[in-house]
Amino acid sequence: MNRTFSAPMAVDSAYASRHLASVPMIDIPTLLGVAAAFLVCIAMLLMLLRPHRASVRSWLAMPFLTGACGCMALLLPAPDQGAASARLGTFFVLLAFAMGWQAIRAIFRRPARWATLLLPPAGWLILALAVFGPHRMDASDAALRAALAGLYCALAAATLVRERDPRLPSVRTLSRVLMLCAALAAVTLACAAWLPEPLGAAAPQTWAIALFSGALLLSVLLISGLVLAVVKEQATRSLYDAAARDPLTGLHNRRLFDEQQSRWDEEDRASGHARAALFFDIDRFKDINDRFGHDVGDQVIRLAARAAEQALRKHDLIFRYGGEEFVCILPGSTLRAGLAAAERLRANFERMAATVGGHPVRATLSVGVSASSGRQPAATRLVAEADRLMYQAKQSGRNRVIGALPGA
Repeated sequence: MNRTFSAPMAVDSAYASRHLASVPMIDIPTLLGVAAAFLVCIAMLLMLLRPHRASVRSWLAMPFLTGACGCMALLLPAPDQGAASARLGTFFVLLAFAMGWQAIRAIFRRPARWATLLLPPAGWLILALAVFGPHRMDASDAALRAALAGLYCALAAATLVRERDPRLPSVRTLSRVLMLCAALAAVTLACAAWLPEPLGAAAPQTWAIALFSGALLLSVLLISGLVLAVVKEQATRSLYDAAARDPLTGLHNRRLFDEQQSRWDEEDRASGHARAALFFDIDRFKDINDRFGHDVGDQVIRLAARAAEQALRKHDLIFRYGGEEFVCILPGSTLRAGLAAAERLRANFERMAATVGGHPVRATLSVGVSASSGRQPAATRLVAEADRLMYQAKQSGRNRVIGALPGA
């Protein structure tokens, strides 16, 4: 959001009476009333979003509701309350910037930082009432407002930059818009003493009010649309993840594995990089279920998933292939690296599954490891070879790792 609704915000009633007569083409009360109604409508629209959590919808609506409160505060009619209403209105607008930053955080499940949300706007309000107003420090007042607006835009943009997900393309666009808003606030900060209200501290001019109002409307519409796009993309991503992940372990499922195989083949043919595959199975899993029950069996499967996550790198892919069988794809790994990862996995699981739910389960894994040269073989053959080696490990006594290059 751009610098919102500060048209008469930093202007007390005496200052306004001297200068607003020079801009008869702009009806400030009407402008503020329309802006407040517009913001309330957007807030209501965001509150109706589905299927997002109620807490997220509330945070998304808060910047617009707070901005509407700022507009309404500026409409207080009593002349002796003009200065106070202008300061209060500006406070709510700065708070709207803070709420916008927190709304972005809420989309990505980040908690509220109340000190950063409330203290800077409250600090400005105290300075405005105790220092800026009594000492006619209009330029400092305008500069601090611009600095706070730019700060919250930059914080929101930084939050978005950290959320790098190719499945959320609108995040990048929204971050760029917010960076632009932060840059414009920095320019306003540098020129605050010379720019007319509402852009700075000088006497208000018709062109400045018109430019500010147009930029405000455009930025609110653009950012609102992009926020809705991000929310929709998140919902789509969640649905896809639900279809592509195993509900018991949280790992990728067989469906996604089958979808990815052709892409892996294309990548390896193009790059010539090696790739390793691990195929592992929980030894005597049927006996575990029969002796200790299916609840313990489910815990053992989850432990196998966690052991794999601990043993492998972050960019390695782990799939629950079916039942108690798992497949791991290690891009850029040689057979030697795959064998080392498989041994870490086997040892981790043996330690973690010694006792499960108070029962002496002593579960173990058998792991087969296969690796490609980057051009051959295809992913299907690579996994099939790892599967064959896994059964060889079982036949050799279980709780062990066996690996070989395909065709060796």
